Amino acid sequence: MTFLVLLHLTRTTLGKSPKEAGLEEGYPLYLITQKDIAMTKSRTVPDYWLLSLLPENGILINPIDAKNLGIKDGDEVKVVSATNKEGVWDLKNGTKKPMVGKAQVTETIMPGVVTFTLGFGHWATGAVDVTINGAIVKGDPRRATGVHANAAMWIDPYLKNTGMLDPVGGSASFYDTKVKLIKV
Repeated sequence: MTFLVLLHLTRTTLGKSPKEAGLEEGYPLYLITQKDIAMTKSRTVPDYWLLSLLPENGILINPIDAKNLGIKDGDEVKVVSATNKEGVWDLKNGTKKPMVGKAQVTETIMPGVVTFTLGFGHWATGAVDVTINGAIVKGDPRRATGVHANAAMWIDPYLKNTGMLDPVGGSASFYDTKVKLIKV
């Protein structure tokens, strides 16, 4: 039997744990990221040979969790957290991009954890039209497919604009962040 042991080292600016700050209740799933051998980070989405192999990512979820949540393979789900209850990227330019992806029910992720492959769900990198020197450069919607759920990471509830950090490793609170999936 495998057990997931997470030490909550992440703290708010006032020294509270995520649980003490009310960030965990109602959010049963840990959110992690992963890289696929065919698509990683943001710079591989313009590579159409790779994009043809993996045209879209999804939200990987264990069958036990999927069954408990009434989610089936291919269902569209929105990722929300205690500090992003709307489940969107606010791009601060009047545009909001929902954190919605297709569920991929698989035994390859343990119960209580969901993940997504990085490198998808772009709103830049040639995914949308841009105007340069008065000329419109057409975007390619293939570059916008899939989901990127970084905006679900916990934001410090006191500072309101700064992601919480793991003080030991110095990384973002991604591996402590708990989320829920909502069918759309």
